[in-house]
Amino acid sequence: MKKYLVLMFLSLLGSYANADYNANITGKVTSIATYTYSGRIYFRLDNQPSSHPACQTDYFAIDESTPDAIRQQVYSRLLVAYSSGKAINIGYDKEGGCAHGRIKVYRVG
Repeated sequence: MKKYLVLMFLSLLGSYANADYNANITGKVTSIATYTYSGRIYFRLDNQPSSHPACQTDYFAIDESTPDAIRQQVYSRLLVAYSSGKAINIGYDKEGGCAHGRIKVYRVG
């Protein structure tokens, strides 16, 4: 029984650790920037947040430590949203979580 409770606790802890964002914003992508010297991806929305307690607000950022296959999926999703002019929903941390000094993105949907 004790092992069962420990396993249950650890599984809940793992689920909580993956919930890194606490805010969503929906808007149209107005610009996307990539760099040849790194895996960084920056983008802006038409209703970009104007304030953040820890990060610069000029761009959202996809952290370059994100696995390449996932970065490519996110980049493709951003390009489709940009080229179609349709709104996209972004999950981010409104209280922290910066990547390269910009607001770190945890979900693009």
